[in-house]
Formats: sequence, structure tokens, C-alpha cells
Amino acid sequence: MQTLFRIDRAVGWVLRGIAILCLLVLMGILGANVLARVTGWFSMGWYDEIIELCFAWMVFFGAAELWRENQHFRIDWLYYTLPWAKRRLHTIVISSINTVFLGFLLFEGWNLTERSSALTPIIGFPVAILYVCIPISAAIMLLYAIIDLFRHSPRHAAEVETIDDI
Repeated sequence: MQTLFRIDRAVGWVLRGIAILCLLVLMGILGANVLARVTGWFSMGWYDEIIELCFAWMVFFGAAELWRENQHFRIDWLYYTLPWAKRRLHTIVISSINTVFLGFLLFEGWNLTERSSALTPIIGFPVAILYVCIPISAAIMLLYAIIDLFRHSPRHAAEVETIDDI
């Protein structure tokens, strides 16, 4: 079990690191582009390609980290208006819907990445590099959604309640 916790922490560090690095690159390149346009000292015709890549990776890997930490945006009004006994059912239904959506996102993201054969016009790197963040982050989120689904299943919840009672 300790190994799983270490792997989970490592995944969190990697996801956070990618998102932070992409944010820093975005800030640096956008700042440099503003300086280039104001002063005219240099040209940055390639910056759009890097901005697009960093923004996509930051968003998808940042979303996967938020999902891993269970800190993603949610509207919990319905959850808190339900009686305590029905909250578990609500969570199971929402987790099931999330699992179906993330499975679809993984499948379609993989198809998009696999079918992409274009190159960026200036730098010339494959556009698939931009798209690969979709299936990777979807797979990570799907794994955590399945774990969450099992965590709230009636059998496992009864075991947790029994452990908590001790």
C-alpha cells in the first residue's frame, strides 16, 4: 500500500510540475512577445505554436492533477440538499457519468492523436505532440474516477464504516 501512495505522490508531482512549467513558459513567451512588439528589436513569429502547446498541456495536465486531488470544480448544492443516506448514491451516479465521459475522452483523444499527421508551419514539430496530452490526462483522470467509484461503492463503504467504527 505504501508503494501506491508513493506512486500517487509522484504522479501528483509530475502533473503539477508540467502545469507549472507550462505556465512559466507561457508567461515568459508572452512577456517577450509584448517586449518584441513594443520595441521592434526582434521578431517572434513562432510563439503561437509554443503558446498553443503549453496552454493545452497546462490545461489538461492541470485538470488531471485537480482530479487526482479531488479539487476540480463542482456544484455541490444538490449533494448537500440530499439526505445523508442518498449522498452515496448521488456520488456513485456522478462518478459513473464521469467514468463514461472520461472513457470517451480517452478514446477520442487517442484517435485524434493517432490520426494527426500535420506539422506546425514554422517550427515543424508534429501536431500530435499537442494532442497527446488529451489521452494521457484522460487516462489519469479515468483511473482516479474508477478508484473514486469503487471507494463509494456500497460494499467498500460498509468496510470503511466498519474500520472507522473500530
